[in-house]
Amino acid sequence: LTLVLGNESGDLDSMASAIGLAFVLTSATRAAIPVINIARADLALRPDCELLLRTALAGLGASTADLTFADDVDWARLGERGAAVWLADHNAPAARQSALEPLVRGIVDHHADEARCSRADPRQIDAVGSCATLVAERVRAAGAAHPALAVLLLAPILVDTANLDPAAGRATDRDRAQARWLEPQVAWAESGTESGTDALTDSGTDALSDEPLLRVHSPAQLYRTLDRLKGQVAHLPPRDLLRKDYKQWAVGARAVGISSVSWRLRKWLKRDSRAQVEAAAQRWAAEQRLDVLLVMTHGKVREHKGADKTYGRDLAVAFAPHVDREWRRLVLDGLARADALDLHPFFGPESAAADGPVSFFAQRRIHASRKQVFPAVKAVIDAIAAH
Repeated sequence: LTLVLGNESGDLDSMASAIGLAFVLTSATRAAIPVINIARADLALRPDCELLLRTALAGLGASTADLTFADDVDWARLGERGAAVWLADHNAPAARQSALEPLVRGIVDHHADEARCSRADPRQIDAVGSCATLVAERVRAAGAAHPALAVLLLAPILVDTANLDPAAGRATDRDRAQARWLEPQVAWAESGTESGTDALTDSGTDALSDEPLLRVHSPAQLYRTLDRLKGQVAHLPPRDLLRKDYKQWAVGARAVGISSVSWRLRKWLKRDSRAQVEAAAQRWAAEQRLDVLLVMTHGKVREHKGADKTYGRDLAVAFAPHVDREWRRLVLDGLARADALDLHPFFGPESAAADGPVSFFAQRRIHASRKQVFPAVKAVIDAIAAH
């Protein structure tokens, strides 16, 4: 039994990479099973992923009901069954799945190396914009891509690199090369729909589920449609915002969680009060038994009337009640000095103080995603422990 496990955030790149890598690993004698590393019910929180998966699988005569999710797996019995685990889009099992580490046989990832799973072979950790790029390279080495697999891999490459935009600073030459290779293999719709909305309403339906399918005629429209769906989170209650795209690590004796929210803090605070946001962050940190929770908010806002919307990032840092004030102060001071983030108090000096329930920052390094934020906070916590 070989399982290909995506990361616990369950984003588009993770799901597509797990499915694509399982395709590459499956042979005539051994099947590899991709595992979507979220609960099955939580797919509904990710309309971009749900639509793309439904569309790609329909092209294979399958549906999302045929996929394996985290809550379908008896994790405790994998070892006794002689299972092998491959990690896609992460290079160490999540904190809650750390018991899988001895079973890890291969890694394909693009995040900072956590220096674990040293026996994995291959252990590919390359700095590219999307893990799907690395999977596409493996598919390409094996031959052509089925149209369903081509769109499944092209989509996260475009989404994770802002449609390969050089100004976003995310795409590498390898991302661009695989996007060029995948594009002509996608079964594009005939030209005529120009908006992402039309791509949904004029799409046809999946014969198995009677749900709408994605129908786009170009990479640009594919990107626009999925990017907009990914950002449709304003209807979600605070707890769902925090758990939708969440990862957790053990850093020494400390438990660290990071929630990524595709909604700027300014917009969130227009809907919910600051006290409500603080309470939600503290409840989520307690529920996950964290020492510290970082909430990354990102997206476009209009800075003033008449101006164009611009992309930006904010960061909220919440500590569990048991964490002493001195450790809070040291963490916040370390983050404030991190050049990779360039943090500034969101409301004013008091909003970043160590004695408040949650500290709020504007993050000026807008290219710093969770791939950069986690190494920064890990370095801070490791430095505190060393002294």
